[in-house]
Amino acid sequence: MQKYPGISKIIVATDPVLQNPYGEFMSKLAQKLVTSGGYDKVIAASSGFGKDVMPRLGGLLDVQAVTDIIEIVDGGAKFKRPVYAGNAIATVSTSDTIKLLTVRPTNFEKAEQGEAGNGYSVESVDAITDGVKGSWKQNIVSKSDMADLGSAKYVVSGGRGLKNGENFEMLYNLAEVMGS
Repeated sequence: MQKYPGISKIIVATDPVLQNPYGEFMSKLAQKLVTSGGYDKVIAASSGFGKDVMPRLGGLLDVQAVTDIIEIVDGGAKFKRPVYAGNAIATVSTSDTIKLLTVRPTNFEKAEQGEAGNGYSVESVDAITDGVKGSWKQNIVSKSDMADLGSAKYVVSGGRGLKNGENFEMLYNLAEVMGS
């Protein structure tokens, strides 16, 4: 029994340059996997990393990425995404045969795990570093006492209704009580 239903194999690329991968490396590797494996869907989280890789991959494959998806409609033929700073929701589709998607993880249910086990085949592939001119220098991570929005159980937000910055203290107190 596989732990995550729907996964048939795991593809692993190991190379010291991939210790801190960025879009240039990953998009070339993904292009190789998509074209050699005949994949027609590539999905990434709408994170900084996903938004770095997908446009590059789209350029290599000559397809358009559909970004910030909050809902998949008609079995994957159409997608809902926010527009106008989130004030409206657009339903979009693409005629590209390969779908490149970034999704907002907070809008989708967590995958149910099956029983623990490892029934996955593992395939090793080589990293593609030819023609990549950049290199990773360092990670600079900002620290915050607040939960990451992508993994928060509750999200408490304020804006014009709070009138001024002093009233945000009420918001922080509420968030603390809720455990976010």
